[in-house]
Amino acid sequence: MRKHAIRYIAVLAALTLLSSVFAGCGKTSGGTEAEKPITIGVLVPLSGSEAYYGNDMLQSYKLACDEINAAGGVLGRKLALYEADDGCDPNMATQAASKIIAKGVDFVVGGYGSGATIPTLQLFYDEDLLMLVSCANSTDITKLGLNQTFMINSPGTHAVITLTELCKSLGTKKVALIHQGDAYTKNLSDICEKELPKSDIAIAKVQVMEKNTPDVSAIVTAIRNSGADFVYWCGYHADGSNVIKQLRRGGYQGNIAVGDGSASVELISACGSDGEGVYVTSPPFVEFAQGGEKFVADYKAKFNMAPGTYATLCYDTIYLLKEAIEQAGTTETASVRDAVQGAAYQGLSGMIKFTPEREPAVSNFIILQIKDGKFDLVTL
Repeated sequence: MRKHAIRYIAVLAALTLLSSVFAGCGKTSGGTEAEKPITIGVLVPLSGSEAYYGNDMLQSYKLACDEINAAGGVLGRKLALYEADDGCDPNMATQAASKIIAKGVDFVVGGYGSGATIPTLQLFYDEDLLMLVSCANSTDITKLGLNQTFMINSPGTHAVITLTELCKSLGTKKVALIHQGDAYTKNLSDICEKELPKSDIAIAKVQVMEKNTPDVSAIVTAIRNSGADFVYWCGYHADGSNVIKQLRRGGYQGNIAVGDGSASVELISACGSDGEGVYVTSPPFVEFAQGGEKFVADYKAKFNMAPGTYATLCYDTIYLLKEAIEQAGTTETASVRDAVQGAAYQGLSGMIKFTPEREPAVSNFIILQIKDGKFDLVTL
């Protein structure tokens, strides 16, 4: 009996070893792990004053994922999204990031407001997650030095290059800046203060406006007294429309431009006739993108509404990630990160390449102007 027992144990051990070998083969050739979706965490504002942008971002991600899944997925796996609402608020954003991390996602995309996005980036990095920031573009993002965080939208430095070209074309002498004190708007204003004087464009005044301030008459008076012939609003559209209306109704007759945080059709409707002639240093609007007609048609068919400001950047974010995963041949973070770093992806928003600091190497900014209640593309 003892010999039979020893023989039985030996056979059982051999079967166990074979079972583990076959299980390993199954994982690499379509087993349990390969059947799981590649889950992408989505950090966007779905509530609050910037919910319009967050919803547009999420829908653009969904459109790209649905197209990719219909075509067979990535490495034979489907893409799945897990969204969390950051409310464009730092505290809400860190809570949303924790939810995304707890979900066990493979990658993260999103980031609308820089002030809300920045506090989440170290959290994602500490969890070995690649973060593709579609919209937030404060240079403070890349100053963190996190090598798994990439900025898809052109930074404020690119915006100011575009602004400088516009100012020169208009013969601008003095610019007044208005920001709201947060990471995005102050960063943009600070870059303007540093760079515009290099082109002999003086800074006449810098004003800070708190969010949701109804009466900005003191700011209007200060700008009128400064002698500025150009005002650059560095904030978001919800307050920007109020500033524009009070500037015009307060007698300011110089040129007005707004940054990409206000590049929304909602700015047009909120400003009404006071918005006529206002310029925008804008992200790449899909209406002016090559091949954008199909995207607009597909977006409208799926969501029964027109795409918004950051639709092209968010749509391209998913396709960039797809290309990087396929090039890496794995979802392992370091390999996909390296593929993103070396990417040269031509998307709806333009060419996406990165500097060593993981900022866009090619500016995607354009200039728009409100004419007859709609945006027109300005060619300088």
